[in-house]
Amino acid sequence: MLTGDLLRVRIQRADLHPSFIDPEKERLRERADELVALYREGLDKGWTRGQLQDEVKELIGDGTDHKLTNGLAKVLEDNATFEIEAPLPPAELRRRLFEAVGAAPSRQAAAGAYAALSEELGVPAPALRRVLFSDRKAEQQITALDVKSGAWLMHRYNVALVQACLLRCEEMKVVLREPEPERLQQLFRAVRFHGLMYRIRPVEGGHVLTLDGPVSLLRFSTRYGMGLANWFPTLLLQTCPWQLSANLRWGRRNLRKTMNLHSGMGLRSHVPDRGAYMTRAEEWFAERFEALESGWAMQREGVALNLGGQAVVCPDFTFRKDGRVAHLEIVGFWRKSWLKSRLTLLKAHGPGNLVLAVSSKMEGAKDGLEGFAGKVVGFKQIVPSKEVLAAIEEVATEA
Repeated sequence: MLTGDLLRVRIQRADLHPSFIDPEKERLRERADELVALYREGLDKGWTRGQLQDEVKELIGDGTDHKLTNGLAKVLEDNATFEIEAPLPPAELRRRLFEAVGAAPSRQAAAGAYAALSEELGVPAPALRRVLFSDRKAEQQITALDVKSGAWLMHRYNVALVQACLLRCEEMKVVLREPEPERLQQLFRAVRFHGLMYRIRPVEGGHVLTLDGPVSLLRFSTRYGMGLANWFPTLLLQTCPWQLSANLRWGRRNLRKTMNLHSGMGLRSHVPDRGAYMTRAEEWFAERFEALESGWAMQREGVALNLGGQAVVCPDFTFRKDGRVAHLEIVGFWRKSWLKSRLTLLKAHGPGNLVLAVSSKMEGAKDGLEGFAGKVVGFKQIVPSKEVLAAIEEVATEA
């Protein structure tokens, strides 16, 4: 994630524009290729994080594009793996050497302590000296690099700019124009996976998704902000046109700014497109339900169920048998006020063939569903497959 000192944005009154780079610009691509080559050389030679940072400074020299180059290098660093390669934890090595030298330290005593520990561990003394402080961040050694090319790095940098801005987000609205059901389900599974607060309502020709930002929360703002930032690349996998408007709190004075993005800006996602993946709770339920061999065909269709034109429900699973159909939604982490609003809509407009699996962590949720036309199944960690089966048998309707 780009830090605040590396952010490049333009402010025009109330609007904030990330300073995206053009991946087709030759000069910028040359710089990106240089940085990738530098990190690959460091990987081959086993450089430390500190050595890589020094090499980046040398590459910048007297140049004026230090913020951009350091930003690209930060993205590279975030996509590299750094490890400590030591026969013992560095703190333990230092303790043992200190105790071996004793109360009267000298060069001779230090050399003897190094030699003795080197022989005991079977590690040459120079290598032992090299890892003595390897628990310090600058001394960690690069062991892997997940960067495809300089062009990939430039696209990843543009997305990183947006992600860093979203750490200062109050609220985000995304308009999706005629999204494919599978892609819509993929998007909402990512919302749930990252624990985001959301609302969605249908509009003519699509849907409007509203997400709370970390600045709007009183607790968990850092964790939540990272969740929102990590969700954003999933939006870029959408194949339909979309527009995003994010309200931000910017600068030391927390001034309100708006960031507007759209699907035609050329932003590319770096996350693997695995479709609508399952959360762990969904995987556990699916395995147990299939083991029942009930005759119900279980699918993840991604069909949005309309709640009176005010919101939609995207069920996690749809069940079909003998011309009958039922749906299951596993209730995730919602803010209490949102859950109350959601329950009101479900009671008024929820389809009768919908089963809600409600976590015991959602205190009072069941009480708020009195009068709901469907069925409610409670669970602690694992959604009970037999209770869900009984519920869908009861509420399933003709397709």
